[in-house]
Formats: sequence, structure tokens, C-alpha cells
Amino acid sequence: MKTKLFALGLIIASLLAVRPASAQTHVRVGIYERDYPGATYYTYRAWHGHDHDRPYYEHWHHRFEREHRGYFRGRQFDHERYESENHWHRR
Repeated sequence: MKTKLFALGLIIASLLAVRPASAQTHVRVGIYERDYPGATYYTYRAWHGHDHDRPYYEHWHHRFEREHRGYFRGRQFDHERYESENHWHRR
């Protein structure tokens, strides 16, 4: 029994250890979506506990707008098109 529990523990620990630090996170954004269109889909690495707060969006918004230029109409981000083309499922 102890051997089975130990093996199960190793499997679980290995699964948790291999998750990338930049794993995609779908964030329910309120105010940030107004200031940083498309912010819901930011999948960039967080650093020093800045996980989807204003400094995080401020740091990445220019890169996101460059990389996703085709989804912007002025300052509006086309969520529906992005989700259908990128198979983004609401999480």
C-alpha cells in the first residue's frame, strides 16, 4: 500500500512540476479591458507576484497589440473572431 501511495505521489508531483510558468490563464478582466483591449487573452509570464495586475498589462500591452494587430479595429478588440480562430474556450 505504501508503495502505491508513493508512486501516486511521484506521478502527481511530476505532473505539477512540468507545468510551464507561462501557462495560459484566462482572466476575467473588468477595468483592464477598457484600458488594454484584448487583455483577457494575455498569456505572458508574470513576475514577482504581478499576475494580471496593472503593471503586468502596462508591461505587455504594446507587444500584444503588435502581435495581434489583425484583431483590432481602432481601440476595439474583436473577441469573437479571436476566440473562433484560436479555439479559445472560456475558462
